[in-house]
Amino acid sequence: MEKDFRYNMLHIGDNFVDRVKSLGRLVKSPIRGIVLTYNIDELKKEQDKLIKRMGTRLVAIRKKGSEQNIFNDAIMKKLIDSFDTVQNKIDADIKERKERLYPPKS
Repeated sequence: MEKDFRYNMLHIGDNFVDRVKSLGRLVKSPIRGIVLTYNIDELKKEQDKLIKRMGTRLVAIRKKGSEQNIFNDAIMKKLIDSFDTVQNKIDADIKERKERLYPPKS
């Protein structure tokens, strides 16, 4: 059923809001992709810093004594947990970005 001119004039505010909402959805999608890419880059930089800190800590532990202390060191455990957390975030963001770039065919 086609809406007549009078109906459109009475509901012009509703029509305007609907148009703004649809425009907002169109703008959000590319921006989310940019944000994901930026987040991935920042997380990779953080991951590199963690690797360097783990290397420094590993050298310090080995200078102190046996290699068994590596697995008992609280700081090293925290660094490894942080590394795992960052890696999981990177994987999730990459997956979301791929889904946005190459949506599954229905």
